[in-house]
Amino acid sequence: MTSFREILIATEDALVEANIYCGHGFDSAHDEAVALVLAAANLSLTETGSEILDESFPNEAESTLEQYVQRRCQDREPTAYIVGEAYFGPLSFICDRRALVPRSPIAELVEKGFDPWLTSASPEVIVDVCCGGGSLGLLANAVFPEALVVLSDLDRSALSLAADNRQLHDASVGLIRGDLLSWLADESTDVILANPPYVDAEDMAALPPEYLHEPQLALDGGADGLDLVHSLLIDAERTLKQGGIMILEVGNSLEALDAISAHLSPVWVELAYGGHGVAILTKTDLSIWRGMTDNLGSRVGV
Repeated sequence: MTSFREILIATEDALVEANIYCGHGFDSAHDEAVALVLAAANLSLTETGSEILDESFPNEAESTLEQYVQRRCQDREPTAYIVGEAYFGPLSFICDRRALVPRSPIAELVEKGFDPWLTSASPEVIVDVCCGGGSLGLLANAVFPEALVVLSDLDRSALSLAADNRQLHDASVGLIRGDLLSWLADESTDVILANPPYVDAEDMAALPPEYLHEPQLALDGGADGLDLVHSLLIDAERTLKQGGIMILEVGNSLEALDAISAHLSPVWVELAYGGHGVAILTKTDLSIWRGMTDNLGSRVGV
Protein backbone atom coordinates (compact mmCIF):
# COMPACT_ATOMS: atom_id res chain seq x y z
CA MET A 1 0.00 0.00 0.00
CA THR A 2 1.20 3.49 -0.94
CA SER A 3 -0.49 6.24 1.01
CA PHE A 4 -1.60 9.65 -0.21
CA ARG A 5 1.04 11.11 2.11
CA GLU A 6 3.85 9.19 0.41
CA ILE A 7 2.55 10.03 -3.06
CA LEU A 8 2.23 13.70 -2.15
CA ILE A 9 5.79 13.87 -0.78
CA ALA A 10 7.17 12.16 -3.88
CA THR A 11 5.22 14.47 -6.19
CA GLU A 12 6.36 17.60 -4.37
CA ASP A 13 9.97 16.38 -4.47
CA ALA A 14 9.70 15.89 -8.24
CA LEU A 15 8.34 19.40 -8.74
CA VAL A 16 11.05 20.93 -6.56
CA GLU A 17 13.78 18.99 -8.34
CA ALA A 18 12.42 20.15 -11.70
CA ASN A 19 12.57 23.77 -10.45
CA ILE A 20 9.08 24.58 -11.69
CA TYR A 21 7.92 28.20 -11.78
CA CYS A 22 4.83 28.88 -9.65
CA GLY A 23 3.04 31.78 -11.28
CA HIS A 24 -0.36 30.46 -12.24
CA GLY A 25 -2.53 30.55 -9.14
CA PHE A 26 -0.36 28.40 -6.86
CA ASP A 27 2.16 29.76 -4.37
CA SER A 28 4.39 26.70 -3.97
CA ALA A 29 5.40 23.31 -5.29
CA HIS A 30 3.53 21.82 -2.33
CA ASP A 31 0.26 23.44 -3.37
CA GLU A 32 0.73 22.29 -6.96
CA ALA A 33 1.53 18.75 -5.80
CA VAL A 34 -1.70 18.66 -3.78
CA ALA A 35 -3.71 19.79 -6.82
CA LEU A 36 -2.10 17.22 -9.13
CA VAL A 37 -2.45 14.31 -6.69
CA LEU A 38 -6.09 15.01 -5.90
CA ALA A 39 -7.01 15.55 -9.55
CA ALA A 40 -5.36 12.27 -10.54
CA ALA A 41 -7.44 10.53 -7.87
CA ASN A 42 -10.56 12.37 -9.06
CA LEU A 43 -10.98 14.17 -5.73
CA SER A 44 -12.04 17.76 -5.16
CA LEU A 45 -9.38 20.24 -4.05
CA THR A 46 -11.87 22.10 -1.86
CA GLU A 47 -13.75 19.15 -0.41
CA THR A 48 -10.83 16.92 0.56
CA GLY A 49 -8.93 17.33 3.81
CA SER A 50 -5.89 15.92 5.59
CA GLU A 51 -7.91 12.90 6.70
CA ILE A 52 -6.99 11.11 3.48
CA LEU A 53 -3.22 11.39 3.95
CA ASP A 54 -2.86 7.93 5.45
CA GLU A 55 -5.38 6.29 3.12
CA SER A 56 -4.21 4.18 0.20
CA PHE A 57 -3.66 6.02 -3.06
CA PRO A 58 -5.78 4.35 -5.78
CA ASN A 59 -3.75 2.06 -8.05
CA GLU A 60 -5.73 3.19 -11.09
CA ALA A 61 -4.71 6.82 -10.46
CA GLU A 62 -0.98 6.17 -10.53
CA SER A 63 -0.56 6.24 -14.31
CA THR A 64 -2.65 9.43 -14.53
CA LEU A 65 -0.51 11.13 -11.90
CA GLU A 66 2.65 10.00 -13.69
CA GLN A 67 1.41 11.70 -16.87
CA TYR A 68 0.47 14.83 -14.92
CA VAL A 69 3.93 15.06 -13.33
CA GLN A 70 5.62 14.57 -16.69
CA ARG A 71 3.53 17.35 -18.25
CA ARG A 72 4.35 19.66 -15.34
CA CYS A 73 8.04 18.88 -14.91
CA GLN A 74 9.20 18.15 -18.46
CA ASP A 75 6.72 20.05 -20.62
CA ARG A 76 6.33 22.88 -18.07
CA GLU A 77 2.59 23.01 -18.57
CA PRO A 78 0.75 25.00 -15.88
CA THR A 79 -1.04 22.82 -13.34
CA ALA A 80 -4.35 24.57 -14.00
CA TYR A 81 -4.23 23.45 -17.64
CA ILE A 82 -3.27 19.91 -16.65
CA VAL A 83 -6.19 19.47 -14.24
CA GLY A 84 -8.56 21.63 -16.33
CA GLU A 85 -9.63 23.78 -13.41
CA ALA A 86 -8.58 27.00 -11.71
CA TYR A 87 -9.77 28.59 -8.48
CA PHE A 88 -10.20 32.35 -8.51
CA GLY A 89 -11.54 34.01 -5.40
CA PRO A 90 -14.27 31.71 -4.07
CA LEU A 91 -15.14 30.34 -7.51
CA SER A 92 -13.85 27.51 -9.69
CA PHE A 93 -13.47 27.89 -13.45
CA ILE A 94 -12.87 25.65 -16.43
CA CYS A 95 -9.31 26.34 -17.47
CA ASP A 96 -7.52 25.46 -20.71
CA ARG A 97 -5.30 26.93 -23.40
CA ARG A 98 -8.08 29.04 -24.90
CA ALA A 99 -7.29 31.77 -22.35
CA LEU A 100 -4.84 32.75 -19.63
CA VAL A 101 -4.95 30.95 -16.30
CA PRO A 102 -7.07 33.23 -14.01
CA ARG A 103 -4.82 35.09 -11.58
CA SER A 104 -5.60 38.82 -11.78
CA PRO A 105 -5.17 40.70 -8.47
CA ILE A 106 -8.20 42.77 -9.53
CA ALA A 107 -10.20 39.96 -7.92
CA GLU A 108 -9.43 41.44 -4.51
CA LEU A 109 -11.18 44.69 -5.44
CA VAL A 110 -14.15 42.88 -6.96
CA GLU A 111 -14.67 40.83 -3.81
CA LYS A 112 -14.62 44.05 -1.76
CA GLY A 113 -17.40 45.48 -3.91
CA PHE A 114 -15.02 48.12 -5.37
CA ASP A 115 -15.00 49.85 -1.98
CA PRO A 116 -13.92 52.63 -1.49
CA TRP A 117 -13.37 53.50 -5.13
CA LEU A 118 -16.89 53.43 -6.53
CA THR A 119 -19.29 56.17 -5.43
CA SER A 120 -22.33 54.01 -6.23
CA ALA A 121 -22.82 51.05 -3.89
CA SER A 122 -24.82 49.19 -6.53
CA PRO A 123 -23.32 49.45 -10.03
CA GLU A 124 -25.84 48.85 -12.78
CA VAL A 125 -23.43 47.94 -15.60
CA ILE A 126 -20.06 46.19 -15.29
CA VAL A 127 -17.92 45.37 -18.32
CA ASP A 128 -15.07 42.84 -18.22
CA VAL A 129 -12.98 43.79 -21.27
CA CYS A 130 -10.28 41.41 -22.55
CA CYS A 131 -12.21 38.92 -20.43
CA GLY A 132 -10.38 35.75 -21.46
CA GLY A 133 -12.20 32.90 -19.73
CA GLY A 134 -14.52 35.37 -18.00
CA SER A 135 -13.31 34.92 -14.43
CA LEU A 136 -13.32 38.60 -13.39
CA GLY A 137 -16.74 39.31 -14.83
CA LEU A 138 -18.27 36.14 -13.40
CA LEU A 139 -16.81 36.98 -10.00
CA ALA A 140 -18.35 40.46 -10.31
CA ASN A 141 -21.67 38.83 -11.20
CA ALA A 142 -21.50 36.78 -7.99
CA VAL A 143 -20.86 39.93 -5.93
CA PHE A 144 -23.42 42.09 -7.78
CA PRO A 145 -26.11 39.68 -9.01
CA GLU A 146 -28.49 42.53 -9.86
CA ALA A 147 -26.00 44.27 -12.17
CA LEU A 148 -25.77 43.78 -15.92
CA VAL A 149 -22.37 42.17 -16.43
CA VAL A 150 -20.90 41.87 -19.92
CA LEU A 151 -17.86 39.76 -20.85
CA SER A 152 -16.04 41.04 -23.92
CA ASP A 153 -13.06 39.83 -25.92
CA LEU A 154 -11.87 39.97 -29.51
CA ASP A 155 -10.56 36.41 -29.43
CA ARG A 156 -13.17 33.81 -30.36
CA SER A 157 -11.42 31.01 -28.48
CA ALA A 158 -11.33 33.02 -25.26
CA LEU A 159 -15.01 33.89 -25.63
CA SER A 160 -15.89 30.23 -26.13
CA LEU A 161 -14.21 29.44 -22.80
CA ALA A 162 -16.05 32.37 -21.18
CA ALA A 163 -19.29 30.89 -22.54
CA ASP A 164 -18.42 27.52 -20.98
CA ASN A 165 -17.76 29.19 -17.63
CA ARG A 166 -20.98 31.17 -17.89
CA GLN A 167 -22.82 27.88 -18.30
CA LEU A 168 -20.85 26.29 -15.45
CA HIS A 169 -22.03 29.02 -13.08
CA ASP A 170 -25.49 29.36 -14.62
CA ALA A 171 -24.79 33.10 -14.79
CA SER A 172 -26.96 35.65 -16.57
CA VAL A 173 -24.11 37.65 -18.09
CA GLY A 174 -23.71 38.99 -21.60
CA LEU A 175 -21.05 37.91 -24.10
CA ILE A 176 -19.79 40.34 -26.73
CA ARG A 177 -17.08 39.80 -29.33
CA GLY A 178 -15.71 43.30 -29.66
CA ASP A 179 -12.57 45.34 -30.19
CA LEU A 180 -11.83 46.65 -26.69
CA LEU A 181 -14.57 49.18 -25.77
CA SER A 182 -15.44 50.39 -29.27
CA TRP A 183 -18.85 48.69 -29.14
CA LEU A 184 -19.97 50.42 -25.93
CA ALA A 185 -22.34 53.40 -25.94
CA ASP A 186 -21.31 56.75 -24.46
CA GLU A 187 -21.71 57.08 -20.68
CA SER A 188 -23.23 53.62 -20.36
CA THR A 189 -21.00 51.87 -17.83
CA ASP A 190 -20.35 52.10 -14.10
CA VAL A 191 -17.30 49.83 -13.85
CA ILE A 192 -14.80 48.64 -16.45
CA LEU A 193 -12.58 45.73 -15.45
CA ALA A 194 -9.59 45.80 -17.77
CA ASN A 195 -6.85 43.17 -17.79
CA PRO A 196 -5.45 43.65 -21.29
CA PRO A 197 -2.21 42.22 -22.70
CA TYR A 198 0.44 44.33 -20.93
CA VAL A 199 3.74 42.41 -20.90
CA ASP A 200 6.42 44.57 -22.51
CA ALA A 201 8.99 43.31 -25.01
CA GLU A 202 11.75 42.88 -22.42
CA ASP A 203 9.59 40.81 -20.10
CA MET A 204 8.12 38.78 -22.98
CA ALA A 205 11.64 37.68 -23.92
CA ALA A 206 12.30 36.55 -20.34
CA LEU A 207 9.07 34.71 -19.56
CA PRO A 208 9.46 31.33 -17.80
CA PRO A 209 8.53 28.37 -20.05
CA GLU A 210 5.22 27.87 -18.21
CA TYR A 211 3.89 31.06 -19.81
CA LEU A 212 4.63 29.84 -23.32
CA HIS A 213 1.68 27.45 -23.03
CA GLU A 214 -0.69 30.41 -22.72
CA PRO A 215 -2.04 32.39 -25.71
CA GLN A 216 0.67 34.93 -26.45
CA LEU A 217 -1.94 37.32 -27.86
CA ALA A 218 -3.26 37.70 -24.31
CA LEU A 219 0.18 38.55 -22.88
CA ASP A 220 2.09 40.61 -25.44
CA GLY A 221 1.52 44.34 -24.92
CA GLY A 222 4.15 45.59 -27.36
CA ALA A 223 7.37 47.48 -26.73
CA ASP A 224 6.26 49.25 -23.54
CA GLY A 225 3.35 46.95 -22.70
CA LEU A 226 0.73 49.58 -23.44
CA ASP A 227 -0.22 48.97 -27.09
CA LEU A 228 -3.90 48.49 -26.20
CA VAL A 229 -3.99 50.64 -23.09
CA HIS A 230 -4.00 53.94 -24.99
CA SER A 231 -7.24 53.01 -26.74
CA LEU A 232 -8.73 51.76 -23.48
CA LEU A 233 -8.04 55.09 -21.78
CA ILE A 234 -9.76 57.07 -24.52
CA ASP A 235 -12.80 54.81 -24.76
CA ALA A 236 -13.12 54.44 -20.98
CA GLU A 237 -13.47 58.22 -20.72
CA ARG A 238 -16.19 58.10 -23.35
CA THR A 239 -18.14 55.10 -22.06
CA LEU A 240 -18.01 55.55 -18.28
CA LYS A 241 -20.90 57.20 -16.50
CA GLN A 242 -20.27 60.15 -14.21
CA GLY A 243 -18.82 58.64 -11.04
CA GLY A 244 -17.70 55.54 -12.94
CA ILE A 245 -14.30 53.88 -12.69
CA MET A 246 -11.97 51.71 -14.71
CA ILE A 247 -9.85 49.21 -12.83
CA LEU A 248 -6.82 48.62 -15.04
CA GLU A 249 -4.10 46.02 -14.59
CA VAL A 250 -0.73 46.70 -16.23
CA GLY A 251 1.68 44.75 -14.01
CA ASN A 252 5.32 45.66 -14.58
CA SER A 253 4.27 48.30 -17.13
CA LEU A 254 3.11 50.65 -14.35
CA GLU A 255 6.03 53.03 -14.90
CA ALA A 256 5.17 53.25 -18.59
CA LEU A 257 1.58 54.16 -17.68
CA ASP A 258 2.77 56.84 -15.28
CA ALA A 259 4.94 58.25 -18.07
CA ILE A 260 2.08 58.67 -20.57
CA SER A 261 1.14 62.13 -19.34
CA ALA A 262 1.55 64.37 -16.33
CA HIS A 263 -2.20 64.95 -16.58
CA LEU A 264 -3.14 61.28 -16.23
CA SER A 265 -3.71 60.43 -12.57
CA PRO A 266 -3.86 56.68 -11.96
CA VAL A 267 -4.29 55.69 -8.33
CA TRP A 268 -2.11 52.66 -7.67
CA VAL A 269 -3.82 50.24 -5.32
CA GLU A 270 -2.03 48.56 -2.44
CA LEU A 271 -3.13 44.94 -2.62
CA ALA A 272 -3.43 42.91 0.55
CA TYR A 273 -3.13 39.53 -1.19
CA GLY A 274 -0.22 40.24 -3.50
CA GLY A 275 0.20 41.57 -7.00
CA HIS A 276 1.00 45.02 -8.31
CA GLY A 277 0.34 47.37 -11.19
CA VAL A 278 -3.41 47.76 -10.61
CA ALA A 279 -4.69 51.30 -11.15
CA ILE A 280 -7.99 53.05 -10.47
CA LEU A 281 -8.94 55.63 -13.11
CA THR A 282 -12.10 57.65 -12.58
CA LYS A 283 -14.31 59.20 -15.23
CA THR A 284 -13.33 62.61 -13.85
CA ASP A 285 -9.59 61.88 -14.01
CA LEU A 286 -9.86 60.59 -17.57
CA SER A 287 -11.93 63.60 -18.67
CA ILE A 288 -9.34 66.01 -17.26
CA TRP A 289 -6.54 64.10 -18.99
CA ARG A 290 -8.44 63.97 -22.27
CA GLY A 291 -9.24 67.68 -22.10
CA MET A 292 -5.64 68.65 -21.40
CA THR A 293 -4.38 66.36 -24.16
CA ASP A 294 -6.85 67.74 -26.71
CA ASN A 295 -6.03 71.29 -25.69
CA LEU A 296 -2.30 70.70 -25.99
CA GLY A 297 -2.79 69.07 -29.38
CA SER A 298 -4.77 72.03 -30.71
CA ARG A 299 -2.13 74.48 -29.55
CA VAL A 300 0.71 72.67 -31.30
CA GLY A 301 -1.31 72.05 -34.44
CA VAL A 302 -1.89 68.32 -33.98
